[in-house]
Amino acid sequence: MSISPIGSNSPITRLQGSKATTEIQSSQDVNTSSATDTVEISDGARYLAHLKSLPDVREDKVQAARASIASGKFETPDRIDGTVDRLLSELA
Repeated sequence: MSISPIGSNSPITRLQGSKATTEIQSSQDVNTSSATDTVEISDGARYLAHLKSLPDVREDKVQAARASIASGKFETPDRIDGTVDRLLSELA
């Protein structure tokens, strides 16, 4: 398949020596030398990155809770009353 140019001049020949092509190239050179990229990380993204770095299970908290349950200090009347109050406030 062959594509024949329309008219006597090829479009490529006309653009190679044109003034518009030279101006576009020089303006592109200026833009590329002064352009800089920046990245801004939001506080929410920083927080999520911090959460991802934490372990899935905090063994120290688990061991402390197990020790409290084993010693009978975990389910105190104050703790149960506080839990019930929070549940009632969420349901109301």
